Amino acid sequence: MTELLKLLSIPGKIMQKAIRHDVSNSGNDKIITDLNGSATVNMKNPQVRDAMRARMEELAKNRQG
Repeated sequence: MTELLKLLSIPGKIMQKAIRHDVSNSGNDKIITDLNGSATVNMKNPQVRDAMRARMEELAKNRQG
């Protein structure tokens, strides 16, 4: 039974790898969409990283004061 479940999960694993491959090769965009249309923020983009860091510092400052 477990061998059957492992066999049935193979297509899902292949799709996950394909989606991750598509996401990781999306260039330097700020927002990345995968094959399913799901959107994620591209933390490899320097502008996104800087904006995220600034927002986290702002939140931390507001929490302290």
